[in-house]
Amino acid sequence: MLSLAVLVVKYFRKIAAGLIGFDRRERRGTYLLSFLVIILLLVRFTAFRPGNPDAGPSQSTAAAESSPGTAEDETVSPVLFTFDPNTVSYSDLLRLGLTERQAVTLINYRSSGARFRRPEDLARVYGIDSSAAARLYPYIDINNDAAKTATRSAPLPATVEAVRGMSRNSPAQEAESRAVTGPPFPVDLNRCSAYELESLPGIGPVLSVRIIRYRDLLGGFVGTDQLREVYGLDSSVVSLIAPMVTLTFDSVAPLLLDSVTFGDLARHPYVGYETARVITRYRTLSEAPLTLGSMVSRKVLSPQQAERLAPYVRPSQGTSGNDYEFISSKVLK
Repeated sequence: MLSLAVLVVKYFRKIAAGLIGFDRRERRGTYLLSFLVIILLLVRFTAFRPGNPDAGPSQSTAAAESSPGTAEDETVSPVLFTFDPNTVSYSDLLRLGLTERQAVTLINYRSSGARFRRPEDLARVYGIDSSAAARLYPYIDINNDAAKTATRSAPLPATVEAVRGMSRNSPAQEAESRAVTGPPFPVDLNRCSAYELESLPGIGPVLSVRIIRYRDLLGGFVGTDQLREVYGLDSSVVSLIAPMVTLTFDSVAPLLLDSVTFGDLARHPYVGYETARVITRYRTLSEAPLTLGSMVSRKVLSPQQAERLAPYVRPSQGTSGNDYEFISSKVLK
């Protein structure tokens, strides 16, 4: 029995050596690698020790003396005073203790059309942490009347270096301080350019481009409430500019349900990929001209989807009735 146990142990040792054992060449490589690691660790802890004794304590003092004013600028205590984040200037933000990058980020955030309505909104600015925002909360005084008239911020440089070179009375800061009471004439949302949209209060260069892109996806606006669907555009700004805009429907791109392509349907914000796939499949199976009412009855579309699409749908030739597109279409000729 003992000899049998010895044979079994030897057998398993042989298997284990074959699986995880090292031959002579592998053992040599392991020894060499371990030796190199030990050498690198010795070099690391001897040659690169912190606090080089050769430098001496006078080196940091000499460096500080060689750059007068630098250390003093970094240790200047912030001056806390009451301010409105919707109108405060770049230089005043620096006086409050914000860094140059934080001040630029806040002004760019404001230029995109965003407004501060309560002190806690300051923490929404990227780069301003909760502790810095909490320090400024007691000194924030927001003029809600001025926020409603939306002081327009001119596009400012996006880099710290560009802002640093601006003078206190530069044209960009003067434009920032001007209050815009409204555009000189109503802006046609379906014909205007991004530059014309910037004349509206609360609409900066970022939001104006987003409005134009969303208008292209829709095929045109059929109501001012659709501006609320633009990403980043606050509902209060929409309410503010609603009396300053107008709409013409002759440039709204119609949807011809019998011939519109799958790609155009899928790109429409009110349709999407899945609904476009269902519509095109239903269209291949139906022999009669398509109407929104028939697709709602067949549960191809929900009533809510049909109501949203109705202003863009031009009924097919040979159809009649009182379905959604006949009642509320904005593209009927």
